[in-house]
Parts: sequence; structure tokens; C-alpha cells
Amino acid sequence: MRSLNTTILAAAAAITMAPAWAQPQAFDACQVFTQADAEAALGGPAQPPVENPKARKPKVIPACTYTGTHDGKPATATAHFRFGHNDDETMRAFEDNRLKFQTKPLLIRGVDGAFWSGRTGEMNIRKGRTWVTLAIGPQKPAERDMEAARKAAESLAKKL
Repeated sequence: MRSLNTTILAAAAAITMAPAWAQPQAFDACQVFTQADAEAALGGPAQPPVENPKARKPKVIPACTYTGTHDGKPATATAHFRFGHNDDETMRAFEDNRLKFQTKPLLIRGVDGAFWSGRTGEMNIRKGRTWVTLAIGPQKPAERDMEAARKAAESLAKKL
């Protein structure tokens, strides 16, 4: 019984320590990261995400994935948006994640912070209370191209 109580307390502590991300009232990631952005990042045609016409569309859609090819191989262009309650909260979570991957910050025009994680093959950018993770290229993270993600991040920064 004592171990069960300890487990419950540990789970409750983990939930309260996790960052509480604020969700906007209504948001669709595909409205910001458009098909044209994905095609520019992949260097060719990209197919939009498949929608189920019978399913009810949620108010908040934090991620958008387009499929296509990059250098003749099947590839995807994905953008995942997170929103903090304020700039400071988002900055702390962003920097903690950057330190977790032990990467150096990048300079990208129009954003407050950016870094590339070679381990996950993702470009992370932060502007204000918005944090965006971009993955451009094949399924294997090691094969993803940092420059394609950087170009996508620069075009996306103008929209944030």
C-alpha cells in the first residue's frame, strides 16, 4: 500500500512539474505552415494532410505534416507549434530543451531563439510565446537537411 501511495504522489508531482502550455482559442497549424511553405522546403510538390470529412475538426490543431519527396526519396515537412502562457515560460522551456540536446544557438532572422538538434533532425525556433519544431526530410533523423529546415524557419518566422 505504501508503494502505491508513493507511486501516486510521484505521478502527481510529475504532472504538476510539467510545463502547462497555453492553447490559443482556435488555431490550425496548416493555416500558418502552408502547402507552399512545405513545397519550398521539400523542393517539389507536397501533398496536404488527409482529412476525414466525417470527423469533427478540433478547435486547436498544433501540428501539420505534408508528404512529398526530397532528393528523390519519400519525405515529410512537419511543423509542430507550442504556446506558453508568457514569453519567459516559453524561453525557459526552450532553453532547457536546447541544453538537453547540447546544441548551440543559431541565428535566424526574425526569431528570438533557434537551434538544430541533429539527434532528432529538428529545427526549433522561438518567437515570443510561440515555439515551433520543424522536421524536413526523410523519416530517419540523421538524413534530414538542416539548411532546408533553416529556410522553412526563416519563411515561417515572418508569419509569427
